[in-house]
Amino acid sequence: MTKSQNRAISWIVLSVFSFVIFASSCFILTHAGHDCTGNDCSVCVELAQCSENIHTSGTASIGTITLAMLIFALCVYAPAAVRIHCEHTTLISLKVELLN
Repeated sequence: MTKSQNRAISWIVLSVFSFVIFASSCFILTHAGHDCTGNDCSVCVELAQCSENIHTSGTASIGTITLAMLIFALCVYAPAAVRIHCEHTTLISLKVELLN
């Protein structure tokens, strides 16, 4: 596989993984106070599954999301910092008038 294919697959896996965590969290938030019907409550079964999804991948998701935010920040702010650092200031670029 080429480097671009590996990156594409990595981004797809990251987005699916993040979506599962996000969807599980949203389902738990919206259905936390439901009226339980008893032992065969389908909402309770789904809540348990969502909770298990978050619990089993909780540590990995925090690390993954933190890494994604760090990469995003570097992609956004690093070019500006490099551009500012690499600009050469001279008397002409500062428009200083040289009088004898």
